[in-house]
Amino acid sequence: MSRTEQGWFHRISSDDGHRTEGRDALGTNIAAGKALAEVIRTTLGPRGMDKMLVGASGTVIVTNDGARILEKMDIDHPVARLIVDVATEQKDRVNDGTTTTAMLTGELLGRAEVLLDRGVHQTSIIDGYRDAASRATEAMTDLVVEVDVDDRTRLVDVGRTAVTGKWDERTADALSGLAVDAVLAVADDGAAVHDNVVLQTVIGGSPGDSEFVEGVVIDMERSSTSLETFDARLPTRIEDARIAFVDDEMTVETSDAVSHLTFESPEGRRALLEHEDAVYADAVEHLSRVGADVVFCQKSIDDGLRSLLAREGVLALERTRQDEMHKLARSTGGALVMSTGELVEADVGRAGLVERRTVAGADLTVVSECPRSRQYSLVLRGGSEHVVEETKRVVESCIDVVALAVEERRLLAGGGATEVELARVLREHADSVEGREQLAIEAFADALESVPRTLAESAGLDPIDALVELHRRHHLGESGAGIDAVEGEVGEMASGGVLEPFLVKQRALAGAEEAARTILRVDDVVAAAPDADEGGHDHDHGGPGALQSTEGYPWTLGHSS
Repeated sequence: MSRTEQGWFHRISSDDGHRTEGRDALGTNIAAGKALAEVIRTTLGPRGMDKMLVGASGTVIVTNDGARILEKMDIDHPVARLIVDVATEQKDRVNDGTTTTAMLTGELLGRAEVLLDRGVHQTSIIDGYRDAASRATEAMTDLVVEVDVDDRTRLVDVGRTAVTGKWDERTADALSGLAVDAVLAVADDGAAVHDNVVLQTVIGGSPGDSEFVEGVVIDMERSSTSLETFDARLPTRIEDARIAFVDDEMTVETSDAVSHLTFESPEGRRALLEHEDAVYADAVEHLSRVGADVVFCQKSIDDGLRSLLAREGVLALERTRQDEMHKLARSTGGALVMSTGELVEADVGRAGLVERRTVAGADLTVVSECPRSRQYSLVLRGGSEHVVEETKRVVESCIDVVALAVEERRLLAGGGATEVELARVLREHADSVEGREQLAIEAFADALESVPRTLAESAGLDPIDALVELHRRHHLGESGAGIDAVEGEVGEMASGGVLEPFLVKQRALAGAEEAARTILRVDDVVAAAPDADEGGHDHDHGGPGALQSTEGYPWTLGHSS
């Protein structure tokens, strides 16, 4: 920009207006993307390293989950935030592959920087990347390993791939098996996994002690309810249970404006107590009339009322989570009411069994054999709150990956095998492309090989030797050869059970390529005025028809070819 243009820019912008343009802007953006990718690169794979996240208040989180690391990082640079967005999109869609997506984006930007230094124009790089992504997606379909939903062993392999490295092999096998059991049980009923599977955490024991339960598990320790006072009168098993659901407090109504009561005579206090007794008796009568054995209350239950219910053998659970209330009502055929006075026969749900259990000192209530829909729970164990929460997060991801495999029935070899084969295909394809786009396609292939290279490094292998061996074996037609990070060697991934859902890799590749193209298109960074509405943008990309679909990525600006 000439000095005259610079002067006009400052005259039309605010006093503190800032502008970075041309190669400076591009270089800064590429550096930000590479830096972010490098932060989480070493977390990739079963031998990936952990990151310690320290909050401003001193809170410490130790994890190697790329999505969680990106979520917790304090990021200011707009390009780095864009990459976080694409990783978040990957997690929201398939709940796996976030580290790969962010790392590939950084690698593509780094390879583009080398080409820019060699005089290749941004447009040529962008066109080459688009061509490479399209060809790689086509080639990916030729590498698919079909999965039979009745092949439990194969599905456990898929789940193990998602959790290997988090625990020892025995625990990984156990947890992936639980995830498969949950997914297959729900799949048999034709229901959505997250609607019919509840994850409950219990502090005590180890993750390997976790169990699969047919029914909804309610953790009574999470509320302020204590049943110890009434244990002697409460049954531990209720068969053919009739269940009422109250979506409000079960108490004597009082005015919000009254903080305390003053009695002018003993008769006044006696009248109040008689009124409370009458309210409690009326609630018990209504529950008895509809035959309720169990009552779940979304808020609190007065101690006096709970005592009366226990005397009648009615199991009362207060402060039940709203989502659990709805799951229970849906599966038992019951309906939520605001008070016991509204209860009618049709509102009462039914379950074949309601059972109280104690696991590691935690009181649990299990509602099973429900007529309307079958519900399932995973009771996840761990020695501390951090361990059980991390176990829950990883098992959630494992369930999503297995569910995706069952739904799509298409798998790809893991361990970097797919990336090496796609890189080989792209290099062959590059020979048929004229112009400088050929260099960009080759750079795309090099970026893909960052996956097996990183896996080799984390497994303690020499990355150069590992890639040479992978190239040799893929040249011989062994398209499933990859890095066995657990054993620390090059091996056959499909037969070794290292498999990932097709959609995870497809989305990771597409997201990284589109993010890289978006960043490479930017040649000017200008400080914008504060905008009260940050939700939209009002820019033009070349007239009618030039703004195109971005395949669901909200952060991407669409462009015509």
